[in-house]
Amino acid sequence: MSAPVLTPSTLADPVLLASLAGGLLLLALGGDLLVRGAVRAGRALGASPLIAGIFIVALGTSLPEIFVSVNAAFTGSPGLAVGNIVGSSIANVFLVLAIPALIFPFAAGGPGQGRALFATLLATALWIGMTAIMPLSPLVGICFLMVLIGYTGLSLFAARRDEVAGKPTGVREHEATGPPLWRALIYIPLGAAALVFGSGYIVEGADGLARVAGVPEEYIGLTLLAVGTSLPEIGASLAAAFRKRSDVVVGNILGSNIINILGAGGIVAMSGPFEIARLFHTYDHWVMGFAALVLAVLIVTRAKIGRLLALLLLLLYAVYIYGLVNGVSLLGLYETLRG
Repeated sequence: MSAPVLTPSTLADPVLLASLAGGLLLLALGGDLLVRGAVRAGRALGASPLIAGIFIVALGTSLPEIFVSVNAAFTGSPGLAVGNIVGSSIANVFLVLAIPALIFPFAAGGPGQGRALFATLLATALWIGMTAIMPLSPLVGICFLMVLIGYTGLSLFAARRDEVAGKPTGVREHEATGPPLWRALIYIPLGAAALVFGSGYIVEGADGLARVAGVPEEYIGLTLLAVGTSLPEIGASLAAAFRKRSDVVVGNILGSNIINILGAGGIVAMSGPFEIARLFHTYDHWVMGFAALVLAVLIVTRAKIGRLLALLLLLLYAVYIYGLVNGVSLLGLYETLRG
């Protein structure tokens, strides 16, 4: 049976569209202000580019997913939260990796990407495995957050060791130039406030669309929210592609998925316990795992991602959306093939 879809009349609701569009605009503005302010303030306080790269910028591009998912979960819309986490992890591979490659081909694999890839695969496996056998609960959330803290500490130690040894760290360098310190200190609270209000507007608009169209909120989270909250990653990857910084493009995707699954997922689980919808187990988690494996193959083989491969990734995303809209069950197909 086909899944319900949004109709043109539903999408024409000006209030819901304004809420979504305004929320996305606030997210983009807030994330930019917060990152610029935090990087400048951090440098003024003596933070190295290493700290800025690992903590401030990596977290900054993931803030939209975190704020939207957490807001949705703690306001009674866990389906939106889970859909945004899973959908963003898929979109980050098939969209964020493909779009820059349409402009400038680049090679995957680089300093530090091996550790980040391992963490991405571990995070994906933990999410899929744990949600298959138990509901999302505070205990699961603590587990996710502890893994994230451990990975961050290990990354900082390893990157610092490589930095001392004169090896490339894979961490993006940030110049000390930027807004004056007084302005940066204003950017930080303004950016945080924009993220809070923006995520609220997005959740309100997305929940309204789900109710008006009569579709499960999980579908909105997997599509509109996932793509919308991935826009900062797309913007960062496009900027990196123009500068021919392939390490930043791939590293941005890896870091975003790690923080998205373990960070946003961990905090969302704190609002539990709650069971996630069956459609994740039968379809979306399969695609999520496949996307992580595709990313792994590209990095391990140091593949050159050109326009042809980019088009293939976009085609895979289109196929995923088609299957989602039409209610495809990969678990059912697997069980049928088994016998």
